[in-house]
Amino acid sequence: MVYLRENADAARRREAERARQNRLEVVKALSTGEITRRDLFKWGLFTAGGALALKHGFSPYAQSAYAAVPTGTPASPLFGAQKFTQPLNRVRTQTPVAMTRDAAGNALFPAALGERPAKRLSYHNDFSANRRDPRYINPLSKRGPIEGRPPGEFFAHQRWDEFFPKVGYVSSLAPVADGSAFHPAFPAQQPNSVWTWGEGKSGRGIANPFLVKARYGEPIMFRTYNNLPLLRTDNNGFGRNETQLHFHNAHNGAESDGAANVHHFPGTFYDYRWSTALARRDMINTGATDRRASAPDGSGGLNLVPGDWRELQGTMWCHDHRFFFTAENVYKGNLGLINLYSGRDRGNEVLNDGVNLRLPSGSALDWGNVDFDVNLMMTDAAFLPSGQLFFDIFNTDGFLGDVPLVNFGYAPYLEVLPRKYRFRIANGCMSRFLKLALVKADGTKIPFQMIANDGNFLVNPVILTELDQQATGERYDIVVDFSSFRVGDTIKVVNLLQQTNGRMPDFDVPVAQALAGVAVDPMVGAVMEFRVASSVKSVDAPGTTIFSSAIDNSQVPAILTEQIPIVAPVRTRVIEFVRGANDSRLANGQCVPDCPEFANFPWGMKINGQPAHSLNANRVSLLVPKPGDVEHWTYSNPSITWDHPIHLHFEEGVTMNRGGAPVPPQELNARKDVWRLRPGGSVQFQVRFGEFGGSYVAHCHNTVHEDFAMAARVQLINAATGRGSITPTPNPTPDGVVFTTPTVLPEAL
Repeated sequence: MVYLRENADAARRREAERARQNRLEVVKALSTGEITRRDLFKWGLFTAGGALALKHGFSPYAQSAYAAVPTGTPASPLFGAQKFTQPLNRVRTQTPVAMTRDAAGNALFPAALGERPAKRLSYHNDFSANRRDPRYINPLSKRGPIEGRPPGEFFAHQRWDEFFPKVGYVSSLAPVADGSAFHPAFPAQQPNSVWTWGEGKSGRGIANPFLVKARYGEPIMFRTYNNLPLLRTDNNGFGRNETQLHFHNAHNGAESDGAANVHHFPGTFYDYRWSTALARRDMINTGATDRRASAPDGSGGLNLVPGDWRELQGTMWCHDHRFFFTAENVYKGNLGLINLYSGRDRGNEVLNDGVNLRLPSGSALDWGNVDFDVNLMMTDAAFLPSGQLFFDIFNTDGFLGDVPLVNFGYAPYLEVLPRKYRFRIANGCMSRFLKLALVKADGTKIPFQMIANDGNFLVNPVILTELDQQATGERYDIVVDFSSFRVGDTIKVVNLLQQTNGRMPDFDVPVAQALAGVAVDPMVGAVMEFRVASSVKSVDAPGTTIFSSAIDNSQVPAILTEQIPIVAPVRTRVIEFVRGANDSRLANGQCVPDCPEFANFPWGMKINGQPAHSLNANRVSLLVPKPGDVEHWTYSNPSITWDHPIHLHFEEGVTMNRGGAPVPPQELNARKDVWRLRPGGSVQFQVRFGEFGGSYVAHCHNTVHEDFAMAARVQLINAATGRGSITPTPNPTPDGVVFTTPTVLPEAL
C-alpha cells in the first residue's frame, strides 16, 4: 500500500509539473500574440467569468494534479541547500551625492557623473517642443521622450524651491547580474528572471535590496533609469518592462508618488523628488521652533523643520507600482528600503540631547548607524525545476511561495552580540500573511518590545512574545535584548501562520509543530536564525570589529511619542472591499492603462454604498477638496472567506476602532498606512491630508488583488501647490504621454 501511495503521489507531481509547463507555454503564446484570450475561452481554458478553468493537464489547482503546497504547483527544489548555511545579506546602503543649483534653478548632479540637470518641469516638455532633437529622445527605442514624467504643470515638481533637492541618487532598474542566486547551492538566476536595482546609470541589478538613508529637511532627487529589455516578451514568463516607483509611505507630491499612472519605458529615466517633509508643516509648528520636529545635522546637532513631531516616520520602503503588473514586478525584485531619520530617531544610541530616543543602532556615525539596527525584508518565492523564479500570472486570489527569503537570501543566519538590537521587519510577500516569533533552542518564545507600526512610533513600547499577523506592506519595528544569552546560543525567527491559498491565512500553528514543519505549507517554521557571537564586523565602520565587551548605550524609553487626538470629522467615508464587482473591461474601459490580455476583474471597491468599481486610472473615486480637513474613513470587508490589507498612499491614519472587535495595543490609536481588515471585519481611522495635491490611490496590498483590480483613484485638491483642480489622466505610450479627462464618480465626495 505504501508503494502504491508513493507511486500515486509521484504521478500527481508529474501531472502537476506538466500542467505548469503547459501554462507557461500558454503565457508565452499570449505574450507573443500567437493566441488570444478569445482562443482560451473557445478551448474551454477560461470560465465565463474569465477565471482559469480547473482542467487536468493545464491547471495544477485541479484536484488530481494538486501538488499539496500553497503555490498550487510542484514543490520548489532546494538543490540540497540547508537552512541557516549562509549569512544574512545586509541591505546595500546607497551613497548620496550633493546637489547644487544653477542660475536657471535646476538641480545639478556632480559633473563627474555625466548626468543632465534635474528640473522642475519634465524633459518631456523639451521633447514635445522639438521631437527631432536627439538630446530628448529615448536612446534605446529611438522614439518618445527621454524622461518618463509627463509634461506640463500638473506633473512639475510641487514646491520646487521650498523642497529643492539637497542630495541625489542615480540608480538603474535592470536585469540581475550574472551569477546571482538566492543561495550558493541554488542555480544562478537568469538575467530576466530577476529585475532589481543596480547603481549608476547603467548598472546591472543586485539581488539584495538597497537602502536609502534619508533625513527630514534634506530633500532627495532619486533618478532611476529603466534598463529593462525593450521587448515585453523578454521577461522569462512574467513581469512588465514598464515601471513606476512608489515611495511607501511618505509625504510626496503626486508626480513623485509613483502611482499616478506614470509608468515609463525601457531607455527612459524618471526623476522622483522625495520631499522629506514632516506632515502638517503648513498647520503646526510652522516656524520650526519645536526641537522634537528635527533632523540630525551631521555634526551632533539638530536641524529644525516645520511640522508635527508626533507624525515622524522611520521605516519605509519603495516598490514598483505599475498598474495591473505590480505583483509580478515586485516579486521579480523591484523594491528597496528607506530609513527616514529624525532628531527623535537619529540612529545614534549615544547622543543624549533630550530629544534623541537613543534606540539601538550604534555610534560610529553621527546619524544612521545600522550596526545594531537591521532591516529585514521578508518574502516568499517559488521556483521551477530549473531553479528559475516562478510566478503564476493566472491566479487572481493571490500568489504564495514555498521558499522563505530574507533580504533575498534563503533562510539566512545573522551573528549578533549579547546586547539590544532593533529589527525593522517588512512583509514584502505578494499575498502571504506572516506571524513571527523568536524561539530559543528549547522551543520557548522570548519576549521583545514592539516600538513602531508601519514606520510610526507607538506611544509606549508593547511587550510581546509573538507579533500580530503581519500583512503584505506592513512594517513592524521591534527591539530584542540578547544580553541574557551566552555566546554560541541560537534563536530562530519562526513563522507560526499557515496559509494555503491567497485568500487569507488558515490558522496559527503551535511552536513545536511549526519547528517540525508543516507539509502543506513549507513557509511555516524557522525562516532565519540569530547566533550570539563574541564579536561582529562593523557595517558602519568597515574594517573594524565590535566585541561583546563593548558597552550597550542604547535604551527603549517608556514613552516614544504622543497620541494624536481624535476630533470631529469634516466628512466620513465608508469603503467596502468586495469580490464580484463584475465591471466589464470593455464597457467601462477597465484597462486604463493597458492590462494583460487574459485579465478579468473579480475585485472591487464600493464607496458610500454606491455600485462597486474596480481600477480605472481615468476614474476618480475619492475626492479630497481641501487640505487640512479631518476625515474619518471606515474600511470594511463584508466577506468571511477573504482578507485584505488596505494601503492608503501619501497619508497615515490613526486607528480608532475595529467595529465591535478588540484592537490590539500595538494598533489602537497608532498611526498606520496599511490596515488588515480581517474576515468580516472593519477598521475606522482618522486621516488628514495636506502638503501636496494630485492623483493618488488606495488599494489592497495583496498585490494580486490590486492587479485584478482592487484599487481606486484618490484626487487631492490643493490650490496652494498649483494643484487646484483635478489632474488630467496621463496615458503613457512609447511615443509620449497623451492626456484624457477623468470621470469623477458621484460618490467621490
